[in-house]
Amino acid sequence: MRIQGLLMAIPTIFFSFLLLYLVLWNFYYSFTNWSLLNPHPSFVGFQTYASLLSTEYFSISFLHSILLSVGTVVFGNLLGLLFASLLYFLGNERMRSVYLSLLIYPLSISMAANSLIWLWLFNIHIGINWLLHLLHIPALLWLSSPSTEFPSLMVVVIWAYAGLSLIFYLAAFMGVDKTLIEAARIDRANPFRILFRVLLPNSMNGFIVSSALLFLFSFRIFSPPYLLSGGPTNIFLQTSVVYMYYLFTTEYFAQASAVATIITAIATAVVIPYALYGIKRWMRHE
Repeated sequence: MRIQGLLMAIPTIFFSFLLLYLVLWNFYYSFTNWSLLNPHPSFVGFQTYASLLSTEYFSISFLHSILLSVGTVVFGNLLGLLFASLLYFLGNERMRSVYLSLLIYPLSISMAANSLIWLWLFNIHIGINWLLHLLHIPALLWLSSPSTEFPSLMVVVIWAYAGLSLIFYLAAFMGVDKTLIEAARIDRANPFRILFRVLLPNSMNGFIVSSALLFLFSFRIFSPPYLLSGGPTNIFLQTSVVYMYYLFTTEYFAQASAVATIITAIATAVVIPYALYGIKRWMRHE
C-alpha cells in the first residue's frame, strides 16, 4: 500500500516541480530586457518593474483588477448569502435542489461561455434592452459607453461566481448544530433573527473560504474582459491579466513576465493566510 501510494503521488510531485520551475523561470526573466527585438536578454535588475509601474496602461489595468476583485468579494458574498438564506429556510427539499441547481448553473459552464451569453444579453437591440423597451425604459449602451462598460463586466463576473459563494454559505448553514436552531425556534425567533444570531456567527468558515476564492478567481480572470471588450486594447475593460496577454502577444516578454510575477505574488499573499488558517483549524481538531 505504501508503494502504491508513492506511485500515485509521483504525477503530483512531478507537476509541482514543473510548476515551481516555470514560476522561477518567469521570475528570472522579469528581471531581464527580453523581447522580440532582443532575443538574447541580459539582467537589468528592477528596471523592467520600474518601467512597468510608470506605464499608464499597467496602472489602469491593475486598478481595474483590484476594483473587480473587491466588487466580486463584496457583492458575490452578499448574493451568495442571500441565496443561501432563502434556500436554507425553504421547507420543500425538492424545490431547494431545483433552485440550487439553477443558481449554480453558471459554475458548470466555462467562463468563456458565460461571457458569450452575456454578450447577447448586452446587445443593444435584444436581450436586456429588448425587455427595457417593453417597459418603456431607455436602452443602455452596456458595452459601448465608458460609464457602463466596467459595471457590465462586474455584473458578468459577480453573477458567474455568486453560485460559488452560495455553496459555501449553504454548506456552512447546514453544518450548524440543529439543537441551536431548534432552541431559537422554541424561543419564537423569526428566520431573520436565526440568520443573524445563530447561523452567521457559526458560519465564518464559509465567509473566509468564499472571500479567498472569489478574490483569487476574479483577480486572475481573463475571458470576460477579453471577450466583452473584443480584444486586449480596450482600456475601459483591461485588467492586469489581459494586459499581460497583450504584452506577450506584442513580444514584450520581460514586461509580461513582470506582470505575471506581480499577479502571482498577490495571489500568494491571499492564499498563504487562508492556508495557515486551515492548518491551525486542522491541528486544533487533531
